[in-house]
Amino acid sequence: METAFFVYTVVLLLAFTAAGILALSAYFVSRKRAYLFVMGYFAFYVIDLALIFQYEYLGTVAPSTAAEFYAIADAPLKIILSLGVLECLWLFVCDFLDERRKALLAVPAVAYAVVEVALIAFAPEGPWRQWAFYTVRQAFLAWMLGYVAFRCLSSPNSVAVLRVKRNLPAILVAAALVVLIIGEDSFSIFIFSPDFSQPLPLLYLSERNFSENILALLIAVYTFRSASDTLRLRFQEPPATDAPQVQTHVDDLLPQYALRYGLTAREREVARLVLLGKDNQNIANELQLALGTVKAHVHNILKKTGQPTRRDLAQDFWKK
Repeated sequence: METAFFVYTVVLLLAFTAAGILALSAYFVSRKRAYLFVMGYFAFYVIDLALIFQYEYLGTVAPSTAAEFYAIADAPLKIILSLGVLECLWLFVCDFLDERRKALLAVPAVAYAVVEVALIAFAPEGPWRQWAFYTVRQAFLAWMLGYVAFRCLSSPNSVAVLRVKRNLPAILVAAALVVLIIGEDSFSIFIFSPDFSQPLPLLYLSERNFSENILALLIAVYTFRSASDTLRLRFQEPPATDAPQVQTHVDDLLPQYALRYGLTAREREVARLVLLGKDNQNIANELQLALGTVKAHVHNILKKTGQPTRRDLAQDFWKK
């Protein structure tokens, strides 16, 4: 059992790390803030999951009494990590709905932090305190889903609502998982009764939540699909030739590209200008060549690279 949970945790850590890296890559290509928020979500979530991994497998003493089992270890750190997870997810939701009001972006996170700190400071230790501490997270998730529903009802013809309808199955699954998360927390804290006189195969069951992991996996799948499409589009749509630093990147990549296809020195010069968006006449003027000579060089470049058009040449170049 312990080996199964070890492998399970490692697989989750790898999957969420990969999703975060892919989201960051998509952000650098598209500059869409949503990918940056998703990357932040996975970064905080991976650290939070790794904390449980440390408790279970890297030498932390297992709980031996009910008080230790239901204690909230490293509460300040857990509040910070969960706040990062939830706020990044909330910012993603707001971006998805084109919500830009600064107060609305920040107030739910502040309220969450205040409630969590109050629970740690004033609530008596025990199962109810632990349950409330983790259920506040689900209340934040419920708030997000409720706000999505509110926006759909208040602005039924907006673009945001159309986006919600397109992703409605995933949103409904997320809502069901939030309910399951609360139910699982309630079971593991109030119903599950570990025998502290025996070795515990699930040392920190009260801190794990498999439904929450499934929700994170759902977000990871969404991220893999969306980010992969964005990166694929980056290959299919070459960068604008007037974009900053494009000339620098062309100069860096062109020598290897020319070597791969056996382009001559002159063909390499022509190819560089083609990739920078120059037409044949501009290329002729810049290189002081006859227009017919430029056309012949372009024809040879396309033939050697196996590309039918200039656009295809650019796509092939930026894919390499």
